[in-house]
Amino acid sequence: MNFKKISRIILFILFFLFVFGLFSVEIRDSDFWWHLKTGEYIYQTRSLPETDPFSYTSLPKDPVDAESKRIQFILTQYWLAQVFFYWIYQLFGFQGITFLRSLILTALVFITYRGIRREGLGVPISVALLIPGVIILSSNYTGERPQLFSFFFSFLIIYLLEGFRQRSSQCNDQLSEMKPRGQGYLWPIPFVMLLWANLHGGYILGIAIISGYLISETVKYNLKRFGKALSYRSLRSLTFMSIISVIASFINPNGFSVVSVLLELEKGRYKDTIIEAMSPFTIGIDYVNVLLFFVLLIISCMILLINLKKLDLTDMLIFSGLAVMSLSAVRFIPFFIPVATLMITRYGVQISKILWREKFDSIRKYIGMIFTVFLCILLIVASVQFQLFTKSGIRHDKYPEGAVKFLKGNRISGNMFNTYNWGGYLIWALYPQYKVLIDGRGLIEEVYFQYMTILTANTQDFRGIPLWRAYLQSYKVDFIITFSVDQFTGTLVPLVPAMLNDPEWHLVYMDNISLIFVRESPQNRHVIDRFGIPKEWLWNEVVTEAAIKSKDSPRRINFLITIGDAFLAKKDYKDAKGAYLKAIKIDPDNKIVSDRLQFLRAYGD
Repeated sequence: MNFKKISRIILFILFFLFVFGLFSVEIRDSDFWWHLKTGEYIYQTRSLPETDPFSYTSLPKDPVDAESKRIQFILTQYWLAQVFFYWIYQLFGFQGITFLRSLILTALVFITYRGIRREGLGVPISVALLIPGVIILSSNYTGERPQLFSFFFSFLIIYLLEGFRQRSSQCNDQLSEMKPRGQGYLWPIPFVMLLWANLHGGYILGIAIISGYLISETVKYNLKRFGKALSYRSLRSLTFMSIISVIASFINPNGFSVVSVLLELEKGRYKDTIIEAMSPFTIGIDYVNVLLFFVLLIISCMILLINLKKLDLTDMLIFSGLAVMSLSAVRFIPFFIPVATLMITRYGVQISKILWREKFDSIRKYIGMIFTVFLCILLIVASVQFQLFTKSGIRHDKYPEGAVKFLKGNRISGNMFNTYNWGGYLIWALYPQYKVLIDGRGLIEEVYFQYMTILTANTQDFRGIPLWRAYLQSYKVDFIITFSVDQFTGTLVPLVPAMLNDPEWHLVYMDNISLIFVRESPQNRHVIDRFGIPKEWLWNEVVTEAAIKSKDSPRRINFLITIGDAFLAKKDYKDAKGAYLKAIKIDPDNKIVSDRLQFLRAYGD
């Protein structure tokens, strides 16, 4: 075995070890927890939930649209993934969940690699082409949710169909009416669709992909244009297997109702509040995943335009369809990335054949060896820097573990108001002792908007009292668990100063990331007497929480402004000035910071 082959084997092993380690980050997704609890519920009851057991605000039917299937869909569609998550957790704990997520994403990268290699590229270039996609996936798509299966299965379907197309095209015209090749690529597809339809609602994309291949290949066969067509028998096999695959996908708790649910989501106001449902144009290129997405999109489009006369209809239909989806919402970017990488490879190879001259053949192998060694060194350095495996399965500064422990040890009567992002974790940690007001499922849209009214302390008058208090009273809320600083904006949650100024509410718990307020009542007087904290102390929590959360966004000055405002509220003018000065260095033109500093100077610091 020569050095060239050994070096490429080492590169392959190093790369996929690094990829696996890169995806092995702590559990961060707030929706994971309600999926895990639902899996436990299904496992223990041996049945799918007909109504929501975890929230006291849920109803069997949507109060605005009684015909809506959305609630039932969310309660039951992910059942197999949820049971699987719970089974893995039971066997291996949270570290098992981390490794499961890493395994699925690594498998996606691997089949993308196999797709590239099938186009005729060597190991070093194939690995290099995968790097942008790996960075995108690791930057924002490592959530422990059933959506992971959709990422993997969507490209697996494409990989199988591409394998069938390539094997079938190897038949020459004389053999075109003989038994078609590549049947082995088609047979797994119905089983994949059956499994996918019970893991995640994204299986509808699988149907779209299969339909896209069938339509484009039929057009090519009939018109004898737009690319190399399948033989009659190959097209017939594809048609038959496509029909079987679609039928298999109907075997799930909700049949084909995912279409009506998706249409309903598109019309609803709730969709506009979900960040991952926003367009990458809205999000902006400040995020690595969005920036690299645009880079890959531009490069792939340029390569396709250069090869315009040689474009295959099937390639164009699948590529353009996934590109449009990705431009509509950032959640679809992972579906586009493997296909973009494949198209860059397929049509980029054709360009390289034109540009590459025979006189370079003599030095090509040396360039490949040098590039391989360079990538190996780069992967080793990166692995040391980022570490291959995480030390813990949970990111502890993201969830209110201390507040949960307090609630378990000290029974507080009445209903709970909780933040949206913590709803899933509180379901996992506190059910059946407590039920939540809201969580990431957003089963009833109106509850979400009422929740936001409370969280933002909306002062609109309602029968003589602020609207936010009216909603708390209507839901019979007796205690509130909340953070003080918004993770995404870095601003102070308006409900917190509202609690500070409301004598009916008492602060009974705080740590570095959470606060618990209890409403004055005879039932909870014992908790207030025992654990009551001067509410002014919450400003210390605000400072600490903002400092912790700012580590994920060190350039976002709102965290520094919030820290400065907290010090200002404490009349600690020196530290307030220090925070504002750090903020003004980041954004010298920020008017809020300038006004704060001017105020401090006017009053002599």
